[in-house]
Amino acid sequence: MKKCTLLTFLLLLGLQCVLHAQTRTVTGKVTDAKNGALPGVTVLVRGTTQGASTDAGGNFSVTAADTAALVISSVGYQPQTIRVGGQSVIDVVLSESSEALNEVVVTALNVSRERKTLGYSVTEVRGETLTQARETNVANSLVGKVAGLNVNSTAGGPGSSSNVLIRGVSSLNQTNQPLYVVNGVPMESQPSVANTGGQYDNSPDLGDAISNINPDDIETISVLKGAAASALYGYRAKAGVILITTKSAKGNDGVELNSNYVGEQIYNLTDWQYEYGQGANNAKPTTAVGAAQVGNSSWGARLDGSDVVQFDGTLRPYVAQKDNLKNFYRTGGSWTNTLAFNKSFTGGAVRLSASNLTNKAVVPNSGLDRQTFNFAGTFEPYKRLTIDARANYILEQAQNRPILADGAGNANFNVAFLPTSLDVRDLKPGTKSDGTELIFNSGNIYNTNPYFAANNFVNDTKRERLLSTVTARYVLDNGLFLQGRVGRDGYTDRFTAVTPSGTAYLTTGRVTEVTTQFTDLNADGLVGKAFTAGSDFTITPNLGASYRRTKSETLQTIGNDLAIFGVNSINNAKNKASQVFPSDQEVQSLYGSMEFAYREFLFLTTTVRRDWFSTLASPGIGSKLYNTTPGVSASFVFSELWKPEFLSFGKIRGGYSEVSQATLPFQTQLSYAFLPATILGQPLGTISPDNVNIPNQRLRPSEATEIEVGTELAFLQNRLRLDLTYYQKKSNKEIVFAPASISSGYQGAVLNSGEMENKGVEMLLTFVPVKTGAFTWTSSLNGAYNKNTVLSLAAGQKQSVYATSRSGVGFVGQVVGKPFGQVLAYDNKFGPDGSIELTTNGVPARGNLTSYGTAFHPWTGGWNNDFTYKGFNLGVLIDGKFGAKIFSATDYYATIFGLRKETLVNREGTFGSEDIDAATYYGTLANNVSKDFVQDASFIKLRQLSLGYSFPSALFGNKVQRLTLSLVARNLFFIRRLTDNVDPEGSYNAFSQGLELGGVPPTRTFGANLSAKF
Repeated sequence: MKKCTLLTFLLLLGLQCVLHAQTRTVTGKVTDAKNGALPGVTVLVRGTTQGASTDAGGNFSVTAADTAALVISSVGYQPQTIRVGGQSVIDVVLSESSEALNEVVVTALNVSRERKTLGYSVTEVRGETLTQARETNVANSLVGKVAGLNVNSTAGGPGSSSNVLIRGVSSLNQTNQPLYVVNGVPMESQPSVANTGGQYDNSPDLGDAISNINPDDIETISVLKGAAASALYGYRAKAGVILITTKSAKGNDGVELNSNYVGEQIYNLTDWQYEYGQGANNAKPTTAVGAAQVGNSSWGARLDGSDVVQFDGTLRPYVAQKDNLKNFYRTGGSWTNTLAFNKSFTGGAVRLSASNLTNKAVVPNSGLDRQTFNFAGTFEPYKRLTIDARANYILEQAQNRPILADGAGNANFNVAFLPTSLDVRDLKPGTKSDGTELIFNSGNIYNTNPYFAANNFVNDTKRERLLSTVTARYVLDNGLFLQGRVGRDGYTDRFTAVTPSGTAYLTTGRVTEVTTQFTDLNADGLVGKAFTAGSDFTITPNLGASYRRTKSETLQTIGNDLAIFGVNSINNAKNKASQVFPSDQEVQSLYGSMEFAYREFLFLTTTVRRDWFSTLASPGIGSKLYNTTPGVSASFVFSELWKPEFLSFGKIRGGYSEVSQATLPFQTQLSYAFLPATILGQPLGTISPDNVNIPNQRLRPSEATEIEVGTELAFLQNRLRLDLTYYQKKSNKEIVFAPASISSGYQGAVLNSGEMENKGVEMLLTFVPVKTGAFTWTSSLNGAYNKNTVLSLAAGQKQSVYATSRSGVGFVGQVVGKPFGQVLAYDNKFGPDGSIELTTNGVPARGNLTSYGTAFHPWTGGWNNDFTYKGFNLGVLIDGKFGAKIFSATDYYATIFGLRKETLVNREGTFGSEDIDAATYYGTLANNVSKDFVQDASFIKLRQLSLGYSFPSALFGNKVQRLTLSLVARNLFFIRRLTDNVDPEGSYNAFSQGLELGGVPPTRTFGANLSAKF
């Protein structure tokens, strides 16, 4: 508490300093060494968001205090810092630089700062690197590009969620996703919760909010990794922050066109046995009824090419069908076209853009359409007053999102496990003449005909979203600035799910309609000023306050028993039930920072924030509603004092900070809701679904403390750069759900009792091996290692499970003393002498539930190479992840169904004293000893390849400023993979990494990208 009081005192003292300085309008021109004008150069008043960009002639105009300093920077040029010192005209000449990292980056509260002043690690990704080879979810484009950032996409097709982790898992039961901040305003982005990792969850992934962002509108993405970097965002930043700054006009007038098309194809990772075909007891089917009864069984006779009756009574050759995946999935494709208009005028500038994405997924009858409209305007209606207004409007329509995990309605599941002698095309069209499902597996009607699932099931989503922000900034004569900002993120989602009439497992059909309305209102104010003491010392205090109100309401209506066959409307349901799920929370915050700079080599930043949470309120209980989090970081640029010939730049940095994380609403008191059922026309009340755990009236936010130290070094005239970081983060008072007796009626109790630790290293090495007049080769290698340890759960609890495979024999959970997200499976049972015990029929007996490793890769890395020759550019990205485990339910079911090659051993023989057949033996073994399905998910992948050419402007009479045509490819192939039959990145759930089943197969894309500016 003393630390917080001291920091607050320093902040207030800085603002109360009375140092007089005059402001003036500073104009100038920025040129290169050849006296050529440089457009688009950023000119910032150091320590603020105030600034401008040079126009086509290299000219700029900014308002700054006499004591201020201007930071002039542009990609590919050495930045300069120049003190105003009473000058009204400042002309600048920038020299070319071989540095791979930009020297001015966006930090917390959207303030751009010189990298050398920062006491923590920040990685910035330029927007143009996200559009070379696109992903429908822009988060996936960050794979392999940022040390310490681990991105895993869900195997749910286009627009599905991504699991994004910064420096490992940060919470035991709260969100582990970073906070996304768009143009200074937080954006709500959590993965779909339709499938939470329960054993019987069987639903599509409904996407997340970050996928709504159009990469063509992104100028930069800054990844704030540690607590010191993200502390000013408070309770929402425990898992790190990703800052997205969208493009503005910046005085660079013109029209921009970006057009991209990629074709998409699956690649088959399965390696099944193709010696035995459909059947049972090592025999072929002899009747249509018998063939349908063993619809998913490959325990038949040896394939011999003879004619065999199949499920529909047709005789077909008894031969291997190796291309079922290829024959079922189609060639997909995505068209993305973006048109942007930039215009500057006296007193402001605007940028308007419109984008359209049309995706045809590889899954038949599935796809995604997205229209994005973006507005950015900067206005100066009065002297020293700047208004920045931005709006991003998104319309998204997803058709038939694929169901994941279990086989009911899941086309992916039922194609993957077809018997080796059954051609998937013989299941077309999926329906009989009366419109009901063409059943191929009467032995298990929950294995839906894949064509019926793809063509008749409905899992459609529609989203209308508006992200908007208005920022007003006024600078007084003495340099004091006042800033106010209001931002709103609001969307309406509509999810329609239809199990059609005639479905084998639900013949009467079902319609589910879910409508969610969400609003997140954020308002904040900031005041600050840069003070100087003599010519060497600068103090920049900032004080701010913010208000957040987040509300959502979900209306769910389920209709059963459709009256008219084939009419998929909720109004056609004979029985309907509706429920409303509301949520409301509010947070009020005060925060501030104090930046100290001594000359150009020593920098210190202190921060403090206090948040008041509505979710901690307990009526009648005097609980503490607030939490205070301080932080401090420092940077020492020692190369300003000691710079031997071999050293171009040298800096050491360090930071310490505390962050917290609040709970969800309705965890401190019982809340109530209405059931959809009624009695005598009166509604029935119940305890709210939010209270599946016993509430805790004295619940506190979880807390975390983090220390970080690092260095940045440059050698050989900046051609070799190293950025190295070590961090240690400990989370305590973690909110955990301790198990409760089933007789209590609750699943558990909400407690502040968990502890967890993360520590690790991050490295970014950038090297320019070759740099001649025409040819340049730039190589960057990033790597990270994160060691996570769960220190404690609830009192006395050593292990907990939070996700269960559909197989029922694979799990993901926590084990005290081991990393978060342990993949759990059953081991063999061992006798006193260490030998494996067998059951009476000779099958190894089930042993203990054992952990086999974390589901989250502790080692991650990426190697990016860019080769430029005159107008040509070749880019190659290779990335890898190592050390994680995945439970392959695909291999489990492939064993049950007789598809795995391992089932060939003694295929036609018997086992044990009871002479059981191979099908019984391997099926029992799969359920007894499931550790055999835990696989090493390490891999190395050729992630991206691009080859482009930039046409000379002179070729078009200089009427075209830029024209670049590129050939692009993404997710080409695995250079090294340790999993059998499955994708090591193939998790079907964004929350429960480590479980795999029934997802869309991995895909690779090939295409072309055209970028032009007029």
